[in-house]
Amino acid sequence: MRPQPVWRADAVTLRLFDDADIPDIVASCRDPETLRWTTLRLDYGEADAKQFLAYARDSWASGEEAVWAMCLPGEDRWSGAMCLRVDRLDRHLGDVGFVCAPWARRRGLTPAALYVVCGWGFAELDLARIEWRAHVGNDASLRVAEKVGFRVEGTQRARLAQRGERRDAWVAGLLPADLRAPTGARPPA
Repeated sequence: MRPQPVWRADAVTLRLFDDADIPDIVASCRDPETLRWTTLRLDYGEADAKQFLAYARDSWASGEEAVWAMCLPGEDRWSGAMCLRVDRLDRHLGDVGFVCAPWARRRGLTPAALYVVCGWGFAELDLARIEWRAHVGNDASLRVAEKVGFRVEGTQRARLAQRGERRDAWVAGLLPADLRAPTGARPPA
């Protein structure tokens, strides 16, 4: 098995997770805005972060998902996570998920990371389509997806579970021809 790729680009660094990331992961996952739009436990703690690190490390070996730590350019501080999953039944279909730490928001980090990961998925994994979903109302996540070319395709009723409730979700799709670099982002060397 090949090692999971890492990238250092103008607008983002995508690297593997490290135990030193745990305090920043916990801080981010306790942020009220993060909790509002994710399925994370409301009392997210160090044990949860350690489980997530183990999952991130093991997911590559499964061949179904890759998870990266996002860092601002020129920094190595964990500032979010980006993942790309491949559908078990359709190996040409993927979906993405991401979270951005409060201290890194509105700095172009997440769109740059999403652009790199989707480009890699199309080029290296031979994906024909990548999907994005978010709870209806998560405008920040929608803006990130749209910046790299995702096209909103509709609302799925009661699509996502969150802490015992079913919530409506926006869904968008990205085809290889749709992918575009967000402002200021360039492919990694």
